[in-house]
Amino acid sequence: MKTKIWKGTLILLLLISVQFISKAELINIKVIGEGQPVLLIHGMSCNASVWDETVERYKSDYELHLVNIKGFGNNEYEESPNYLEQIKNELIAYCKENNLKNPIVIGHSMGGFLGLWMAAEDPQLFGKIISVDGIPYFPVLQMPGITPETAKPIVESMAKSMAAMDEAQRLNTQKMIVSTMIATEENREKVVKMGMESNPRVTGKAYGEMFITDIRPFMSNIKVPVLVFGSWAAYQNYGATKESVTFGFQQQLKDIPHAKLLVAEKAYHFVFYDEPEWFYAELDEFLSQN
Repeated sequence: MKTKIWKGTLILLLLISVQFISKAELINIKVIGEGQPVLLIHGMSCNASVWDETVERYKSDYELHLVNIKGFGNNEYEESPNYLEQIKNELIAYCKENNLKNPIVIGHSMGGFLGLWMAAEDPQLFGKIISVDGIPYFPVLQMPGITPETAKPIVESMAKSMAAMDEAQRLNTQKMIVSTMIATEENREKVVKMGMESNPRVTGKAYGEMFITDIRPFMSNIKVPVLVFGSWAAYQNYGATKESVTFGFQQQLKDIPHAKLLVAEKAYHFVFYDEPEWFYAELDEFLSQN
C-alpha cells in the first residue's frame, strides 16, 4: 500500500514538474507611467534599455510596458521550441490578463515583426502598431526570392558559424554588425554591450526563426492603423536606392488595410538613434491621431 502511495506521489510530482517547465515564461515586463498602455518591444540582441530616450519622452503621457526577453541583452537561458511564437503568444496573453485597453505596440526590428504578427492574430486587441524597420519577412529585402523552405540551409550554416565563435570573435562580429545598423558612432557601444550580454544560444535560434517565419499571408487580418519606419542608407553600398528599398517595403505592407510607410533619409536600422528629431515628430503625429 505504501509503495502504491509513493508511486502515486512521485507521478504527481513529475506531472507538476512538467507543467512548471511547460509554463516557463520568456518575457518580463516593467511598467512606467500612466495613461494609454504602450508596449515597447526591443529587437534582436537588445533589451528594453534601447528605449531609454523613448521612455523619457513619453512616460508622463502613457503607461509604458517595457518588455524584456530572456536571453536578449542578458545571459538568461530558457529552452523553447519556437522563441518568436512563444514571445508573441506571451505578449498577447499579457495584454488580456492585465485588461489592457487598446494597447499601442512600438517594436523595433524583431519587435516590430512581433507587433505585426500579434495584430494579425488578434485583430481586435490592439489600438495601433508602430514598427521600426520590422517587416513581415525581412530576408526578402536582401535576398529576393528567398522562402522559408530555401532559407533552412542558410539557417543551419549560420547556426554552426555562430556556435563556433569564441568571445573575441563574437565581439568583433558584434562591432561589425552594429556598425552597419547604427550610423551615429556614439550610439554603437551601448548596443554592442547588449549584444555581448545576450545568450548566443537564444539569439542564434531566434535569428534563424526570422528566416523561416513568413507572416505576409496574414497581413490582411490587421484592422488597426499601422505605421512603419523603414531605412535604406545602410544598403546603398550594395547598390540599393531609396526607391528600390521603398518598393520592397511597400510589397511587404500592401495587404495591410491601414498602413503608412515612412522611409528615413540617412538613418540605418536604429532609426530612433540616427534621426531622432524626424522619428519622434512623426511618431508624435501618429500617436495623436484618433
